Amino acid sequence: MEIFTDEFLKEIGFKLVSRKNSEFSPFQEFGKAVDIRTNGITTIYWNNDGRSCTYFGDKLEKNISFEIRKDGDTRTAFNGYAFNSDEVKLILKLTN
Repeated sequence: MEIFTDEFLKEIGFKLVSRKNSEFSPFQEFGKAVDIRTNGITTIYWNNDGRSCTYFGDKLEKNISFEIRKDGDTRTAFNGYAFNSDEVKLILKLTN
């Protein structure tokens, strides 16, 4: 599953900074992008492999884990997961 495509980042007003696979198994893909409208005040990080279960061991449907950081990457506004691009947009709106 991939939500943070180049097209989606452009749609939500973010610029890709990096996208890479980890060096360790299971080689998960990570990404980072900054908000171009606020000159980098908001940064998002994501992991395309998401999470497989809750803290209680309940299985989750396919998701993306991501984090929203504010104030030049000094404050966490959100750290969790989303199941689709509409949820990402909503969470970005709620953390503005």
